[in-house]
Amino acid sequence: MKVAMLLMLALPLVTVSANAGESFSITGAKRGFLGNGIHGNFLPVNDAFRASAWRDDERVYVGFINAEDYYLHRHQFALDSRDPGVSFGELALPPGEPMVHASLGEIHVFYDQVVFSAPIEAAKADTKPLAITVTFQGCSDRGLCYPPEQIELEAFYGSPPGAFAISPAS
Repeated sequence: MKVAMLLMLALPLVTVSANAGESFSITGAKRGFLGNGIHGNFLPVNDAFRASAWRDDERVYVGFINAEDYYLHRHQFALDSRDPGVSFGELALPPGEPMVHASLGEIHVFYDQVVFSAPIEAAKADTKPLAITVTFQGCSDRGLCYPPEQIELEAFYGSPPGAFAISPAS
């Protein structure tokens, strides 16, 4: 009886996971539902949100370009250095667009693209690429919210990529 009840409670969770297009192993690693890498009618997270990074003498910049009808949560951004002796100060984020999210209430989000930055705090000035980890979370207007994601990027010294060249960096 308890096993049947447990199965009835677990079935909606499996269905939601399958509908979101992802299955999760016990270790937490993700793989595409049915092995196709496409989340039903939803884009894989790295296609929905494409990230780039660059730096100058004082700041590291991260830019995201979002697919149409996809948005990023302002409150979920985080930036960490993978280089010893380098850390980052407080993130400078644009305000974003206000939204009333079904489960999160009032939040701010970014459609289309966003660029944010943080001051580089290092023992010595250097122009080498910085190894960074960016945490973010996004959703589709059609109802799918991805779990928080982390990506590793290299922030090369110099100008922003062309897609962000006309965007004011925060």
